[in-house]
Amino acid sequence: MPQDPLRAERRARWAAQPLGPTPRPARPAGESTPPRKRHIALKIMLAVFLVMATGSGVFGYKIIAASDNISDTDRSILGQLKDLLFTGGRTLEGESEDRINILLLAVGGEGHKGEALADTVMIASLKPKTGEAALLSIPRDLYVQVPGEEYFTKINAVHAYGESQRASNGPALLEAVVEEITGVPVHYYVRVDFTAFKSIVDAVGGVNVTINNSFYDYWHKISFPAGTEKMNGERALAYVRARYIEGPEGGDFKRAARQQQALLALREKVFSVQTALDFTRANAILDSLSENIRTNLQLWEMKRFYELGRLIKPDEVHSVVLSTGPQGVLTGGTELLGGTPASVLRPRTGNWGEIQQVAQNIFATPTVPDSSTPPATPPPAGGPTPTPTPAVAVIEIRNGTAVTGLAARYRDQLEESGFEVSSIGNAATRNLTQTSVFLINQTREDAAKKLAEQFSVAVQTGIPAGETSTNADVLIILGNDADN
Repeated sequence: MPQDPLRAERRARWAAQPLGPTPRPARPAGESTPPRKRHIALKIMLAVFLVMATGSGVFGYKIIAASDNISDTDRSILGQLKDLLFTGGRTLEGESEDRINILLLAVGGEGHKGEALADTVMIASLKPKTGEAALLSIPRDLYVQVPGEEYFTKINAVHAYGESQRASNGPALLEAVVEEITGVPVHYYVRVDFTAFKSIVDAVGGVNVTINNSFYDYWHKISFPAGTEKMNGERALAYVRARYIEGPEGGDFKRAARQQQALLALREKVFSVQTALDFTRANAILDSLSENIRTNLQLWEMKRFYELGRLIKPDEVHSVVLSTGPQGVLTGGTELLGGTPASVLRPRTGNWGEIQQVAQNIFATPTVPDSSTPPATPPPAGGPTPTPTPAVAVIEIRNGTAVTGLAARYRDQLEESGFEVSSIGNAATRNLTQTSVFLINQTREDAAKKLAEQFSVAVQTGIPAGETSTNADVLIILGNDADN
């Protein structure tokens, strides 16, 4: 058998070496570490690298596994990993048009009453080129037609109807409705339940929320004092769900604004340096995602969203809540749903045109003006500044009973009917049997009569004895007959 030349050469070198211990070579000038110690150091570094790589591998697998659990796409884990590693120049839907729209849904989830009803319906839009984002909240009482059906219902019930047909059909059905309402395409959706929301907030160590006005949720019996508060998951969930409130923070529209506020606070914490570098927190976030979130995003799309989300500037987030009132685009009404009268919201013009204009121009028009503050009217050249006249009557409601939350309940109903309620509070006397309607501004007699008809009483004039003055056009003092 012919001999391998390389092997023969190595043997020749071995044969030429002297017998006995090999003398240690002299250390080169300037070398501070002996070769043997350098070899040991290299081994330690290699071991550390292998531990880090193993940890990253486990973490990477958890990411892929979580993605496989929460995504309703049919892409396999191996396929998602391939997409993640070889995305190339792929972009998200809508990215080339510089507007990506994602539907955000919150549902109660298992163990909660109405577990499939959409408690929150919101569109988040991203403009990658400018680093801007926008949030558009759609009230859950909006009256809409169920896709493919002849009947109408509240928008929050559309998701429940879709889920009753088959699992994960609720978001698809709701996407179709939202696209019709807003006139903008919905590229993706994310659905989260209450458990996931609490878990994510806890996983990032809580969120910091600034409360401008103290309020008390008399339904859940929880108070929120004014000031900046660090909330855990349970507290944050109570904050975004609070609705039965007396005062300026009451009603569904204010609740939608709180939901946007909490979402932005959560985004800030998720993208903070501390969370990004904290393996334990990131691991906890992944654990909270697997069972309680659904989306149609694939893994590489999630990664791309994360990259874009980090670039959003906090002061470039536009916020809009569709509402009623003089400057709103909705009006209230009543419909029979399941044989029971229910308060619903409709577009005030009878079509979706105004809402579509708001949605399509949300970046150009950062916010819909607050319905409680009429826009200023510019003064005519050379003349005095006119006093603006509100488009509708301004109402004040005072509770003349011992029933907690009665004034807030009627505030919500009247606002949904298109009235502007400036304030609510307690009357001087809290044991009245009958509701009274007082006309304060004589030019608003028609509104006072309309309100009096709802309570089956006659209109009175002036401020009743014992009551403080008011700047409203009409004063309503509720009696026990209103608690029905």
